[in-house]
Amino acid sequence: MFNKFASILQHAVEALAPNLPLQEDFVYHWKAITKYYIDNTDDKRPVDQTNIPSHLEQMLEILIQEEEERGEAGPCMEYLMQHKLLETLHTLGRADCPPGMKQEVLVFFTKLLGKIQQPILPHVNVHRPVHRLIRVCGEVQAAPTENEEIQFLCTLCAKLKDNPYLVNFFLQGVELTKYNSEAPPRSEGTPSSSPSKGPDASSGHEGTPEYNIIDSLLSLTQSPDSRIAVKSCEGLMLLVSLPEQTAADCAVKHTRLCEVLTDRLSLLHRALPATMEPIDIESVEAKWGLDFSDKDDVNQFPGKRQLTSFLSWLDYCDQLIKESHKTIGAALAFAVKERFFVPVFEPQIMQASEVGALTATALLTQCLKMVTSEHLLHELVLFCLGECRDMEMPGDAARRHKLRHRVIERCDHLSDELSLVSLRLFEVLLQKPHEHVTHSLILANLEERGYYDISKMDVSQPGSHDNSLNVSKSSDLENPAPSDSVNHEGLGVNQSTDLDSETGNQGNQDVSETSQQDSQDANQLSRHDEQEHVANGPSTSPPTTPLPVTPTPPTTPKDDDIEDWLNEEKWSPQKDSPMKDKDGSPVHKVVNSFLFLVPDEIKSSSQVEGTGYDMYLRDAHRQFRECCISSVSWDWPSVVKPLAKCRTDIHFYEGSLLKVLFDKLSRVLDQPYDVNLQVTSVLSKLALLPHPHLHEYMLDPCIPLTPGVRSLHSVLKRVAADLMLRAQRIPDFNRKLVLVRQQLMGMAPPENVDHRTLLEGAIVLEEFCKELAAIAFVKHHATSSQHFLQT
Repeated sequence: MFNKFASILQHAVEALAPNLPLQEDFVYHWKAITKYYIDNTDDKRPVDQTNIPSHLEQMLEILIQEEEERGEAGPCMEYLMQHKLLETLHTLGRADCPPGMKQEVLVFFTKLLGKIQQPILPHVNVHRPVHRLIRVCGEVQAAPTENEEIQFLCTLCAKLKDNPYLVNFFLQGVELTKYNSEAPPRSEGTPSSSPSKGPDASSGHEGTPEYNIIDSLLSLTQSPDSRIAVKSCEGLMLLVSLPEQTAADCAVKHTRLCEVLTDRLSLLHRALPATMEPIDIESVEAKWGLDFSDKDDVNQFPGKRQLTSFLSWLDYCDQLIKESHKTIGAALAFAVKERFFVPVFEPQIMQASEVGALTATALLTQCLKMVTSEHLLHELVLFCLGECRDMEMPGDAARRHKLRHRVIERCDHLSDELSLVSLRLFEVLLQKPHEHVTHSLILANLEERGYYDISKMDVSQPGSHDNSLNVSKSSDLENPAPSDSVNHEGLGVNQSTDLDSETGNQGNQDVSETSQQDSQDANQLSRHDEQEHVANGPSTSPPTTPLPVTPTPPTTPKDDDIEDWLNEEKWSPQKDSPMKDKDGSPVHKVVNSFLFLVPDEIKSSSQVEGTGYDMYLRDAHRQFRECCISSVSWDWPSVVKPLAKCRTDIHFYEGSLLKVLFDKLSRVLDQPYDVNLQVTSVLSKLALLPHPHLHEYMLDPCIPLTPGVRSLHSVLKRVAADLMLRAQRIPDFNRKLVLVRQQLMGMAPPENVDHRTLLEGAIVLEEFCKELAAIAFVKHHATSSQHFLQT
């Protein structure tokens, strides 16, 4: 009580005393502080019971006032630097004498750096004591001065962010040379331990590189106070984003940055339950820095808090890598893969237990969904698929990459749940903007166009199929106007004027007439046997009951692959078509080849409102534009590789992933509804990709296939034929089919229906064909209009 009274009395005396020059007043307050230590050598009173805090505050106000009046550093600041006041304050704060002095010193340094506008950090008598004070921060876990420590460090980080070159003053023992920024040392992803932060660390070690501010912030990230931990993470985010190459190399090689962050991932992962439902894992949305509250959470499940903590930390690592210097980003991403995903995740995914593998695969999928940084995405893609880019051959998948092989195998697992999560993993991978995903899984096996039967190639038209997807990477995808749409029965296709200008003498012909003729022909021929009820496409075996066909001109052998009922008059590249593409392929024939794959007798969409083909156009346009934007930097060709330059000594193999997808698609009538939706979703993602070989193989039913080779169209054709046969054996098939569709859409109450799996498979087949037709039309529109990258 007496001390507080004395402090109040002193303030009153100072207020009544005449104003002294700022320098004399400043010196007076400093000598008052030093006098306290002379008179009270053994005083154990807390600092807040002394006049030291008020003197420090007065000194700071004088420095601020002096700068405001002079616009530059004045005699008070010169006195502070020449007499090394900050060095003395650091010593007093480190000794914490009197108790609480460390806190007051931290506050003084923080306000000095934050409020003084003049660049004082480059002065040796400023940055040296600041550097030494950094070592004091984070020494003690859960210390009472943590709040002041993190405020001091964050203020310093903000100063360094504004003037990045200042970071060189805080790199001890580092030779300030210009490093090569083009080749970050990946092998250094797991740096050595940081220098000791014991009592003798303040003296430093000559020649030992140190980046103490990072070490101090890393210590504070372990604080039990979440606010302190978040602020320390923010400070790290500022430091790693500095453009100084020397600081980036020092952070990677001489701090525990990579080690601490990745070990924290492992620690949080170990806290997760052994098993969780995939739907629960997918439902969690975690963002770093947001507090998780389960009081009002209606979607609670065991382990949700632990899962949120793990995903939040992964999100922080991802954001840190995204914002960091490329050297730090590459090293940290490599460390995350080598220190966490390989030793922790890989054994869990490879385990024999279906329940454990189910949880691990779903968690890996969720991790992939969250990752947005280029470096971490690259490392995760290599973790999932390996680095091999060679053509895949039958039987060598396990040798190439065990994890990739195991997950692809599980796409066709006896357990539908395990198949679902495995397929979902590849769907997420295909949506990521990384060229290696598509090349490793699909394109490596399509490079030589081994699916194309060269023996049926038109010699007089050697380039008739060499431009199956002529897409300009610099163009924009315009929104298809309503007149561009094709209705769900494929009866009206009206092309825009930019397409009409490319046609010949029939360029002004109404496309709907052609489509109506196609539909009439299709309905007429649907009375033939089931082999003739499927759409046109390349067939590897002749039909059981062949129909009389119009002789095909010898110059167009590819027309043999088109069934008569698609168009009564055979089309040839020399003829003008109202929907002719740049490569001579009429888009309405391609669209209708998918729309008419399922015969009208076993369709249900026409009997339910709002299920037409046109509803897929908008989504297909948006998704194709996103694919084009993602792949614009991948250097994909705009035209297919000429057949004359393709190797013919290689037996075509579609690749293990496409093989599994085609196998699953061929069983669409016997699989659960959810599995069918996931299979078709993955295939539609592939069909959307703007690569000419993939487009030709997936969406062009006119090409002649090598004997024994399957394509997407040929698989769908066989499934449609099988459906037609089986539908004839089910009484009241059409009524049941419509009822199941209405139930799936929520338009009818649930009730038991015989052959439900088959009926759901028929609906998926019909909808998938419409989706592929929409994708084919949107791709043609983009190719013709040369506009597909409009953002």
